[in-house]
Amino acid sequence: MSIEKPRPVPRPRSSRLLGSCAFIGVLMTCATATADPDTDATITGSIEQHWTNNALDSGRAVTDWYTLLRGSLDKKWGDDDANAKVHADFEVSRYNRASIEDDRALSLSAEAFRRLEAGLELRGTLSYRVISTGDDLEIGPLIIGTRELKQIVSAQGQLGIDLGNATSLTLEATESIEKVGDTHFEDDIFLPTKLHADRLLSQVAARLTKTVGDYAVGASTSALLASVERVGFPPLQLSFFQYTAQAEAAYKGKDGSTLGLAFGAQYLRGADDTYQRVLPTWQVTFTKPLPKGFELRGTCFGRYETSDTDDPLASWLRRAELELALKLRENLAVGTGIFAQLKDNLLLENVERSKGVYAETTWGATKSLAVVFRVDYSQKVKTIIDVHERTVDAFVGLRAKI
Repeated sequence: MSIEKPRPVPRPRSSRLLGSCAFIGVLMTCATATADPDTDATITGSIEQHWTNNALDSGRAVTDWYTLLRGSLDKKWGDDDANAKVHADFEVSRYNRASIEDDRALSLSAEAFRRLEAGLELRGTLSYRVISTGDDLEIGPLIIGTRELKQIVSAQGQLGIDLGNATSLTLEATESIEKVGDTHFEDDIFLPTKLHADRLLSQVAARLTKTVGDYAVGASTSALLASVERVGFPPLQLSFFQYTAQAEAAYKGKDGSTLGLAFGAQYLRGADDTYQRVLPTWQVTFTKPLPKGFELRGTCFGRYETSDTDDPLASWLRRAELELALKLRENLAVGTGIFAQLKDNLLLENVERSKGVYAETTWGATKSLAVVFRVDYSQKVKTIIDVHERTVDAFVGLRAKI
């Protein structure tokens, strides 16, 4: 595959992001005018020591130990009618042998909320995320480490309207810019090369909801336009337009049971007449407390996947999960779960089949410190490229909250 000079994402569209930032800045100023400066911050952190038999996430099994460190900070000012929030979190992984797989990520966000008269609510969010991803490139028996930097800046505005009779309308607009740097190769064996495209995502959405006792019913619709930088020939990624419409229902019982349903259709059109089709979309989620301290949770969904895909355009994703948890004592809980997933690459015509199971034990050593032991086993098959992956990942971790 030859690489041609990238075409930049059109600049005029980014002016909408600047306008969103200005709007959210004004909203945050209004929200903090009545802020409570004494609100405490919440700090969480965890450190996990993992063992895996598949450090490279490929069909070539490489065993390794790695450490995973996470942390977050949340702070809120104000009350239920006007408030401002900030959030920060990071994640770092470090492998003992396969250091090319080390990852680092940092996220920052600020949110402002204001409830106005006449049943109006305003919410604005600004966020920034930077990710340094380590990966590998297999060329026959040779494994070459790679590293790539990705930055995501997004702005979101929401307007909530109380229509009366327990009915509400929510309008939402989101603008997101994804900038991906050149991929750098281990020991500079190749020159840095652009392997992933920059994207500008623009989305608008609306949701109408009516509440009747323990039930809520409604409908939602959204439109997403992705302007994608052209990288390579044929292009590694494509621009697209996606439209979704669905009916929704939810139930929340007094015993803690919950049920959520969503059924509708998604339309996806790829650039250059590469793809155009309407497919059904659905999601079912539930939580059910059972006798003797058991709780059953599950989810099942089908949709287009445009972010986590190896396809230049998108994948058609179906996934089901089922979890069973048991609280043995106030400070001791165990759980197990299974999942199955089917992902069809739309243009490459490759099919990924995945399934797995996990078991986990959590012991609350103190009110703010928990010890976690977990084992995951998963299998993945990719049909056309004939890759078979079997992964075992076991870890012991400490999780703290202040």
